Amino acid sequence: MDYKEIMYTNIERYACLENLHDKGILGLGMALNLDYVGREKCEKGHYFGPFIRYCYLIHVVTEGKGTYRVKGRTHELGAGSAFVIFPGVESVYQASFEDPWTYYWIGMHGYNVEDFFNGLHITPDNPVIELTETQGLQESIDIILNASQMNHANELIRLGETIRFMGLLESLRREKKPLDADNTYPARMYVDYAIDYIRANYRDTLRISELADKIGINRSYLTRNFKKETGLSPQEYLINYRLERAAGILVNGNDSISSVAWLVGYSDQMAFSRAFKKKYGITPQKYRTERRKPLVRINDKNLDLTRVSL
Repeated sequence: MDYKEIMYTNIERYACLENLHDKGILGLGMALNLDYVGREKCEKGHYFGPFIRYCYLIHVVTEGKGTYRVKGRTHELGAGSAFVIFPGVESVYQASFEDPWTYYWIGMHGYNVEDFFNGLHITPDNPVIELTETQGLQESIDIILNASQMNHANELIRLGETIRFMGLLESLRREKKPLDADNTYPARMYVDYAIDYIRANYRDTLRISELADKIGINRSYLTRNFKKETGLSPQEYLINYRLERAAGILVNGNDSISSVAWLVGYSDQMAFSRAFKKKYGITPQKYRTERRKPLVRINDKNLDLTRVSL
């Protein structure tokens, strides 16, 4: 392994770790490979390009302003924005003359990277990501820069922070702009996740807005597709599931009605009884009486053990 060509620069306004892509130091084969990372506090009007990159290059703007031009369109950017430069696509970007930007960057390639941006619908025609905050992304790049020595421990650090960076980039975008019609996964997958979550947590206080946030989509998208797939709204499904669980406990257990209500997520016994009667047409107590099978007692005196084969 030849380390001589790997370059690490760290001066007041600029830091960069580069020439990693073809050294075998970091990567998952063709899936994910880190090429370089860096940060820069740009001079007024500083620009790069027109140029064609060989990898995906993500810039995260932390201060100031600038422009990014690609596919004949100019994007005005400021702090809290990220822009993606795509391999094989000519682009140019320039710092503002009045308020030049500071940005962090990370370059990578591999089919996992391509799939990642395809899933977010980030393309040369739609290359800008608006973020709620940038601190975590900055930290990941700083950690990679500090892991500049070429040893196995630093390889793992750089790989871990590259993956963390990608996860943060997606999650911060989702918080800023909840996904709706352009969700990453098929609607059925979100519905299945919601069903699994409801079944695992039905005893707790569940709010549909919190469930949607947990999944990473907005409430209206979840409700619309949940009803389309199941015929019920998420709230209706939760109530129905609680009452089905309660029915099983009533028939097979000896818990009081108030205890059954508590076991399935109802803090109010009266509310539980009303909901139960609405679904089954009778009260919980009557349901227990009618559905429970009578116990069969065996008279030991009449039991002929000689007829029992072992």
